[in-house]
Amino acid sequence: MSRGLFLLGAIIVGISALLPGQSARGDTYLSFELANDVFYLPTKTDQYFTHGLKLEFGKRGSKTPLLLASGGATTERYWRLTQNLYTPREIEASYFVENDRPFASYLLVTRGKSFTDDQLGFGLRGEFSGGILGRYSGGGRMQNAFHDVLSFADSLPGWANEVKPDVLLNYDLQVSQRFSVSSRFSFTTTLIGQLGTLYTNLAPELKISWLVIRTNDNRTLSFDLFSNAKLVAYDATLTGGLLNRDERYRGKIRPKRLVSLFGFDGVIDLDKLQLSGGLRHLGAEFSGGLPHAWAWFSVGVQPGKSLDR
Repeated sequence: MSRGLFLLGAIIVGISALLPGQSARGDTYLSFELANDVFYLPTKTDQYFTHGLKLEFGKRGSKTPLLLASGGATTERYWRLTQNLYTPREIEASYFVENDRPFASYLLVTRGKSFTDDQLGFGLRGEFSGGILGRYSGGGRMQNAFHDVLSFADSLPGWANEVKPDVLLNYDLQVSQRFSVSSRFSFTTTLIGQLGTLYTNLAPELKISWLVIRTNDNRTLSFDLFSNAKLVAYDATLTGGLLNRDERYRGKIRPKRLVSLFGFDGVIDLDKLQLSGGLRHLGAEFSGGLPHAWAWFSVGVQPGKSLDR
């Protein structure tokens, strides 16, 4: 089922890229996102998903869709650099602890494209990613360097037991449909699929959106509340890569096949500047594991965005 979904998405994305419909000049944007479980106050844990960085650069544009009879569509083409770090609950352990997460990190480069029909609320997003899992991604060195700066944090010897290096190739697809309840409230259903050597899973999602303040198109405040249930087939951060198998963890860590995720986000648009942040609560990902929470924030700029619409 998932393979058929990915194939269908790739065909649709490819067709939409080739269709000649009328396009407007795009707006270039840049965003930086930082996530960490220490931001989740007052808990401030340092375990499981512990740190993440994202840098995204792209262009938003508009076009007249030819497959759907509506007024217009928004498109995005972008590059993204992602680094994520994962640590066990017993973060100071220098040996493998049974029923605990291994040390793991990865570095990914992503090329993505999205299409959203502004009138019908239909959205499609496809992404191809490539990168490296393990010590060459720099996660362990970065965390230990950060801990060296802090007087209250020690270096973590357990990074020597990080999952083995491996090549990562992944394709992600999201198909969504937005339903407007009023000018300020809407809900969106989404099907999210991932296939590759990093993650292979499928997740239906429901999101509720509330536009709190809108002084004009460029000055808004909005909130999103969402939840999904992920059907997990494979997670390289738990058991190591597919190509360079890590027998230390494979079979010893038993990933859960159904994992829940809840999130709350807020977004402030101030002309060219966008400030956003949110909270995540993730259910237990493996047998013996615990639920986990973290927070994130992002700063984005859109130099090409018009200020007089």
